[in-house]
Amino acid sequence: LILNGNNSAGVVGEGDGKNAPVFVVTATTPFYAEGGGQLGDNGFIKTDTGAARIVDCRKQNDAYVHLLADIEGKISVGQNVLLTVDRDRRAALQRHHSATHLLNAELRKALGNHIKQSGSLVHPDYLRFDFSHPKGLSAEEILQVEKAVNNAIMANAEVATAVLPKVEAEKRGAMMTFGEKYGDVVRVVEMGVFSSEFCGGTHVARTGDIGGFLIQKESSPGAGNRRIEAVAGEAA
Repeated sequence: LILNGNNSAGVVGEGDGKNAPVFVVTATTPFYAEGGGQLGDNGFIKTDTGAARIVDCRKQNDAYVHLLADIEGKISVGQNVLLTVDRDRRAALQRHHSATHLLNAELRKALGNHIKQSGSLVHPDYLRFDFSHPKGLSAEEILQVEKAVNNAIMANAEVATAVLPKVEAEKRGAMMTFGEKYGDVVRVVEMGVFSSEFCGGTHVARTGDIGGFLIQKESSPGAGNRRIEAVAGEAA
């Protein structure tokens, strides 16, 4: 199904998308739609008559919506499509997302269980993590947290996912993101003994795949909250 503000015929082609966005909804997709702080996947779409870059993926109700750019040829409603995810970008997102989970866990260990995630951004080039804490971190605390995350990375622990009843996940000690709404069944991501969180995002297979972790900046986005900006993998 093609959704295009300028075209009701169900066909888009070269030149479309310049004045109005072109969106494609497919029956299934390998693309991750933006959510939980993680940006949506990029990649490519190809049909028998056309091709385009996919520059974002979002979820609308139960539909996965792909935003197109640089359309070549024509793409029509009802066509079979080949969808290809940009693997390098996805891998960078996974490294930063998994590092975010380890950061969250190690902050709680270093500063106390009052730490609650208040926001995050998982970008292929960096991560940003906001959390509740009344004062800035000292240089020693920053180094302590950074070292602990790197120790968890070097442990090369398995990253496992499980879909569980919410009550069972809570009993297992999985952390929830403050302010998020969850159903009766949730997905839990566990990283060895280091981290267990409710999460629907994409992650590395083992913590060692993150490669390395470096805190670049600690600041305050507002009263009662702190922000850490960091990099992982090649960026670190």
